[in-house]
Amino acid sequence: MAASCILMLFALAFLLAASWRLRRGGAVRDPAARTWLLIALIFTAVAAWLQWHTS
Repeated sequence: MAASCILMLFALAFLLAASWRLRRGGAVRDPAARTWLLIALIFTAVAAWLQWHTS
């Protein structure tokens, strides 16, 4: 499996964790939800960069 696919799966996992945290009654200002979203954004950016540069 390519590294970009693995990173995209990690991004999806962190996005699901953020949505689960927000669904439990948190707000976007909740530090844990922001952290999960930030990590998902970082993994998405790296995966997109790898996909673009290796294709």
